[in-house]
Amino acid sequence: MTTEGSCLANVRDMADAAPGLRAGVYYRSDAPAEGDSAPEGLNPWPPATVLDLRGAQEKGRPHGLAAESRIVDLEILDEANLTGEQARATLESLEALYLHMTEGAAARALVSAVHELASDELPVLFHCSVGKDRTGVLAALVLSLLGVDRERIVADYCATGPHMEAVIARMMRGLSTEFAQAALSSVPPEVFAAPAHAIEVVLDRWEGAGGTHAWYLDNGGDEDTLATLKARLLA
Repeated sequence: MTTEGSCLANVRDMADAAPGLRAGVYYRSDAPAEGDSAPEGLNPWPPATVLDLRGAQEKGRPHGLAAESRIVDLEILDEANLTGEQARATLESLEALYLHMTEGAAARALVSAVHELASDELPVLFHCSVGKDRTGVLAALVLSLLGVDRERIVADYCATGPHMEAVIARMMRGLSTEFAQAALSSVPPEVFAAPAHAIEVVLDRWEGAGGTHAWYLDNGGDEDTLATLKARLLA
């Protein structure tokens, strides 16, 4: 469906997260739609590569940037192959969902995303549906691997909060009021927020694993990829 005149509701340059990061390299956002206008302040645009972190059931076809960018599908949570019971338990809280992404197949998928960021043509946009959960954990991983202070990583995650109303409105566009209200009431209210504690448990988990660097290597990462990532983003 074409949405002429619409624009991304939760998009920013990763360089906004901390001093010393190079602008125009990595962008993060909610899901692009066909017909979106170019975001203000992001240059260059469109991205050469788009890393789509959504699951198969979330994706429309074609991707909103398919005509302009190379799309790389990396389904972070689908890689974990959750059963119905596991999925319900994981979605009980943001902390449970995020901690799930630090383990097993989901963790290895995050590490694969880092590899894509280090090897794909720039600039790279990475996104999920809202630009908060899978996108937020991946952004925190990248920033932590680069040595960005914990406080700035948390602040970058929380910066999504003020955009959530616009994101939800964008996601509900085209749905009847009754259907939209039913969909919104079926999930915990915390899902529509970006509380600091949610990303802090992830940072705690990485610290408890001997640091983010050690966690990254333990889940399939390599030093060459990390060196390339740093060379790309550190100014």
